[in-house]
Amino acid sequence: MKNKYHILQDLAFLTGPHAAGRLSGTIGAYKAANYLSAELVAVGLRPVSGKNYYQTVNVPAARLFGAPKLVIGERSFTHRHDFSEIPTMAKSGSYIGRLLVVREDDQLLQEGFAGRIVLIPQRPEKFDLNATVNAAIEMGVTALLVEYGEPEWFYKTIFSRRSRIPVFRLRKSLSQEVASMNGAVVELEMPLANDTLPCHNVLGLRPGTSDDFTLALTAHYDHVGDDPGGARFPGALDNASGVATILAAIRELTSEPLPFNILVAFLTGEESGLWGAKHLLANQPLPISAVINLDGIGSEPALSAMRIGHSKHNDWLAEMAANVLEERGITAQWIKGSDDSSAFISAGIPTVGLGQQPTRGRQSGMHMPSDTNDNLHIDTLLNGVQIILDIIKTLAKSEIQTKEKIHV
Repeated sequence: MKNKYHILQDLAFLTGPHAAGRLSGTIGAYKAANYLSAELVAVGLRPVSGKNYYQTVNVPAARLFGAPKLVIGERSFTHRHDFSEIPTMAKSGSYIGRLLVVREDDQLLQEGFAGRIVLIPQRPEKFDLNATVNAAIEMGVTALLVEYGEPEWFYKTIFSRRSRIPVFRLRKSLSQEVASMNGAVVELEMPLANDTLPCHNVLGLRPGTSDDFTLALTAHYDHVGDDPGGARFPGALDNASGVATILAAIRELTSEPLPFNILVAFLTGEESGLWGAKHLLANQPLPISAVINLDGIGSEPALSAMRIGHSKHNDWLAEMAANVLEERGITAQWIKGSDDSSAFISAGIPTVGLGQQPTRGRQSGMHMPSDTNDNLHIDTLLNGVQIILDIIKTLAKSEIQTKEKIHV
């Protein structure tokens, strides 16, 4: 019960309004980092250098600094619900122009596109977004609006890429209504900063009886951030859940020393390109021998399956983790992730990338306002704590064999 209380406390802080969605480089993310460093101190972990639990990381991301705006004629639309920027194609600025509706079979003169804000009210079956954007740029289009289905919310990403024109998604149910407004004046505002800001990995060390081997327990604590004056993005599943689970596992470890070091690393910048993981790899406070990464747990009431971050059976730590899962009656799914675990795997470090997404073939609620604590199953997180502890105990029993495998 004590561990459950701590998990609920951790989740409440990380997903609360004061953390503001934990967007890297923002005050909310700094508050989250301060909280996590204090918890590492409380659990008895040491700083990795001097008295500092922080590792500074410069993180590029596309960060909103105001509320996006879309007005067509007299009609205003709601960001995230009615429309949203296209990930990786969000260009900052204010734009105004007349609406030009373009359907698949329309024959229009090239000069008619210059300075217009183009709406594609129905995507063709084999729609090529990149080719469409490039063609629009060549024809002098000011901005693009593209029909993009009927999601609960338009998901949010913060990848920082430069785009020559802004591209927006529009809800399908609104596209036909807007199409009837051909020629209307369109006003667009996208207050977006594509810049690099100093952020922090939060690191703590539990020394072992030997420095020959260091196991890193990693989870990213950053998320996509709340929209200024708009939707909140608590990021409970992604990835307050992984952070809280690793904290709980560290609290559960007995004071009995292990034959290897444990480095706890709460990473920043995952959402915009795995920047915290990459920085840790390039600036290891001590050589990392193996990694357990956790990203996304608690989406189902029963922990029946977990991905382990690999599509092939070629990693001894993943095999060990798969055996631990099977012993607990949990299916180990050989699915490669795109989270921080992929950075460590690419660097040749034995790594298991644990998570529940996408074991059911989709990412339920990820990067949406609905990713709240109310939709997490705490007993599943507690099960995850035991899995991490079981892997650590199994590794401790086979440490000599492990070192031999690493040196091959």
